[in-house]
Amino acid sequence: MALGTTDSLKKLSNFSKCGGEWDLDLHSDAKIDLAISRMKRISELTGLTMFCFDSDNGIVLDKTNAQSLPFFPQDILNEIQHIDGLTLIENTNGVTHFLLPLVEDEAHKIAAAGFVFSKEKRKLTEMVLAAVQREWAAEELDAWLEHQRVLDTKSLHALLSLAILHIEEEQQLVVLNEEVDNLSECLDETFEEISLLHEVAQHLKISESPEQLGKLCLDRIGTLIEAETNIIWFEGQGNTSQFMSDSTAGFDEVSLARLVAQFDGFNWNQPLVINQVESSLLSLEFPDLHNLVLVPISDGSNSYGWILSCNLLKSEEYGTIQASLLNSVASFLGTHLRNIDLYAQQEELMLSFVKSFISTLDAKDPYTRGHSERVALIAQKLAKQLGYTGEFLQNIYLSGLLHDIGKIGVDDGILRKEGKLIDEEFAQIQKHPMIGYKILSGIKKLKNILPGIRNHHEQIDGMGYPDRLKGNDIPLMARIIAVADAYDAMGSDRPYRNGMPLERLEIIFREGKGFQWDSDVIDAYFEIRDEIIQLSQKYNDDAAALVESSRN
Repeated sequence: MALGTTDSLKKLSNFSKCGGEWDLDLHSDAKIDLAISRMKRISELTGLTMFCFDSDNGIVLDKTNAQSLPFFPQDILNEIQHIDGLTLIENTNGVTHFLLPLVEDEAHKIAAAGFVFSKEKRKLTEMVLAAVQREWAAEELDAWLEHQRVLDTKSLHALLSLAILHIEEEQQLVVLNEEVDNLSECLDETFEEISLLHEVAQHLKISESPEQLGKLCLDRIGTLIEAETNIIWFEGQGNTSQFMSDSTAGFDEVSLARLVAQFDGFNWNQPLVINQVESSLLSLEFPDLHNLVLVPISDGSNSYGWILSCNLLKSEEYGTIQASLLNSVASFLGTHLRNIDLYAQQEELMLSFVKSFISTLDAKDPYTRGHSERVALIAQKLAKQLGYTGEFLQNIYLSGLLHDIGKIGVDDGILRKEGKLIDEEFAQIQKHPMIGYKILSGIKKLKNILPGIRNHHEQIDGMGYPDRLKGNDIPLMARIIAVADAYDAMGSDRPYRNGMPLERLEIIFREGKGFQWDSDVIDAYFEIRDEIIQLSQKYNDDAAALVESSRN
């Protein structure tokens, strides 16, 4: 009696068909290995002895027990070629055969087959003949028969069906695990991308040069996109071109310029992705290119350069992940370069504002014209000699320019008086640091330069003004400007006196070191005195020419 394949049985045995579809391109040996592996797993789950058949020619490929006795009449072997899912065949001799496909496709089918006794174990004639053919002794046949299973058809069907379901679940679990692994890998990539963008965002400071940020981005891009060439090109920044490349193919600046020129007029709202360059006209110009992503560095309205990644090393194709990453990096860089441009414009505007203040002061006191700029330049040189760089040098220059701006609030007659000031007049002069501080304290941009304006007349011994600060309580900026201011004030000519001789000026510096002026700053002066003398002489000559011109 043959129990044909019902819909439920087909559903239960779909694993074999799906397996066949998944493995259409497997080599024949690989298909056999897969089939044998599945048979052994079903045997392990059910405890049934099984044989693996090549259904096309009836050849036994493997069996789960080396001492198994095959008992497959010809009608059973014929049925193997036609099974479609789990099939049970109950014979009148008390033996039930089971057949199930393991791997199948349009060209090939491999199946598992076995048998059990349906009621009781019996030593059938066919079994005895098969044992004789294998030269088994009677004891061996008896031992084999002892280990055979007795199962009714219903129980056998349930047992095999459950095993098939279990294997399906195992296969689904394998697929799910693969999906989890893929998802995990995707999350790892996403984390790396977020990490990169976060690190880039942390370096979006005006003090960070485009080249520094570009190198950081290029290094991190190389860890996320393994390509033959990764390039960041800042085009025409400050009349210069910064070309940063991580390339093993010698793709240079000229090559990139030629590549960009190929896409003149392209809508750059999205990255350009080409995965089969050899199939396009581009291959005529660039025969060594296989795939690429090209992204403009832009803030939306201004173009600053390009990012290129080409020739993936693992023969993959560029996808949305790589294109999106490069586009995000390009946006960050474009925004940073735009901010640098805006900051430079603000700095230029601020400098113009400062110089207009100085012009106002010069109009009140033409005999000190150039004094503020000389103090600013001397203070900057002293700060540099002391080891300071960057923003501090810029701030001390601005503070030096504006250190006397408070004199705008002092009576013109006092400023222009040629004789000695009386106490009341000197008290007015002493107010100029606080006046300047109050004028500029409301300007947020100038917050960092205020200490030099307010405290440049303080003394190390506490005898200065306006706050009577001592030693290191005096802001460093103010201590440096104090020396620069004293040098220019003592050494410059006035209508009512000539500038003090350098020898006398330096004696005063030595005598006042550690009492009136900071010792380190005085030491810095003597280390670069020749540079300061040269700078001061140049501006004194210019000031004298202006005074003479105003008299005429």
